[in-house]
Amino acid sequence: MPFSVIISDPSYLIKRGISALIGDIVQTEIVFIEDTQELNHYLDTNAVQAVFINEHILNEMPDKELFFQLKADTRYIAISDNPENLRDKRKFDAVLDRNARKDDIIPVIESLLQSKNNETNQTDSLLSTREKDVLKQVAMGYTNQEIAERLHISRHTVISHRKNITSKLGIKTVSGLTVYAVLNDLIPKDQIR
Repeated sequence: MPFSVIISDPSYLIKRGISALIGDIVQTEIVFIEDTQELNHYLDTNAVQAVFINEHILNEMPDKELFFQLKADTRYIAISDNPENLRDKRKFDAVLDRNARKDDIIPVIESLLQSKNNETNQTDSLLSTREKDVLKQVAMGYTNQEIAERLHISRHTVISHRKNITSKLGIKTVSGLTVYAVLNDLIPKDQIR
């Protein structure tokens, strides 16, 4: 199942920038919504893991309290012109400055992934033992051929396992798989090449 995210900001560059960063790490379904009524309705009728919302859009909402109560399992990230003076700061899981650099946004996304992965771990492991073995090798930077040689399986089998891993986790990049492996203690950080 893809990671479901709403980005609610009037800036095209912010919407595209955040969606690109998320998309580089995990298979994502991203919805852009600026209208507050449409946003509340979407949250009420869909499973959403994260909402990135501009503070000005939030301030337009007639009932902000209801907004935060719609989905208790949804992570809320404020996008603010001045994070230090943001009202209702405590209600957000994270606050991003509108002028944040890539290096400031990636940890927030990784934190969202970690919360999703924790939910995955609670519902039992999705990956077989062999898939975990392959994932460890991928996260350590080995090629398909190197993995095949190290695990004594064919290159075709490695590719098949990688497709299954990507499908099960919804993570499509090596960097995303590496983050997943580290966050789920499959490999220590110092083993990454």
